Amino acid sequence: MALSPTQQAFEVIKQSKSILIAFKSDWTGDALSSSLALSGFLKKLGKKTDIVCDGFVPPANLGFLPIADVSPKLNSLQKFVITVNTAQAQVGEFYYDRDGGKLNIYITPSEGIFNSEDVVTDASDYRYDLIFIVNSPDLESLGGIYEKHPDFFYSVPKINLDHSNRNENFGNINLVSLTAASTAEIIYGLIKEYEENLIDENIATYLLTGIIMATKNFKSPEVTPKTLNLASLLIAKGARREQIIQNLYQSRYLSTLKLWGRVLSRLNQDLDGRLVWSTLPAQDFYETSTRPDELPDVIEELIVSMPKTELVVLLYEVKELEHTEARAIVYSPKNIDTLFVCQKFNAVGNRELAKFTLPEADLYGAERMIIEEIKQKMS
Repeated sequence: MALSPTQQAFEVIKQSKSILIAFKSDWTGDALSSSLALSGFLKKLGKKTDIVCDGFVPPANLGFLPIADVSPKLNSLQKFVITVNTAQAQVGEFYYDRDGGKLNIYITPSEGIFNSEDVVTDASDYRYDLIFIVNSPDLESLGGIYEKHPDFFYSVPKINLDHSNRNENFGNINLVSLTAASTAEIIYGLIKEYEENLIDENIATYLLTGIIMATKNFKSPEVTPKTLNLASLLIAKGARREQIIQNLYQSRYLSTLKLWGRVLSRLNQDLDGRLVWSTLPAQDFYETSTRPDELPDVIEELIVSMPKTELVVLLYEVKELEHTEARAIVYSPKNIDTLFVCQKFNAVGNRELAKFTLPEADLYGAERMIIEEIKQKMS
């Protein structure tokens, strides 16, 4: 009888020693929390794990999670090996020095002579023998860690974990469930099928954090009785719900609420509510003591408040010295390809979230141009 995808995953895990966990550069709280839970599970199986997210910058409200475990870049995938045949000569003295852009290695034999034929160079195997890719629709969404190391991602087995209908099933093993409200639910199912008792208070907390963030604190339409039952089970296993809610919602700064107010005051919609957008001049960030990296929280609130919305656009100004430029974040909670609708503006990101800059345009000129283009694409 053929093995199920989950059973196949367990077989690959058993054969692996060092595992990389990666998630998309435009990450979500579900991606981060699920990766931490998966890492905790794999470590209990005696596996060495590392977590990476391209350019990862931890936000203050997730400081209760071990976010220091996530690296912002992927380094030292292979070692360069220099092999010296010592059959005819023994090593006596060994040292090296640097000469500009060169590394010189000196080997003095204690007896005999070394020849160039005695030296062979090669690259070692990759330091990881398995990759988990979490809550990411495709390899391109991993950003620089994929762009700089494509051979690595094609050479090493990949297990793809996601709940999005945008996922391209790019893994060698795909654990993708469209009925799950979060990737954390899929991680829980994986652990449960192996050994549910491995879920301790920390893993339970990470999984519950992922569920809460993916469902906007159980407000999203994807929430099912199964989701609520799982949340209850995780709390029974020691998940620190009060800590999660305190950090994610109750400790929101007054400045963030003020920024949210500015967005609402300029909120616009079109296409019968399918398209929603707002603008934020640079002065808004100054007057509310906020930063553009707080805008994802604003987008989440818009999505929860407007279930009909298919596309959210936030246009904002960034002022650096005497230069001001217009930027945009475009997010789709529905099945709309944001990179397609923003194609004209050379956007970067993925199907779910795109970003771009219009350095030569003023904010309101950019607004007219961007919204008109997006409306045409959505129509």
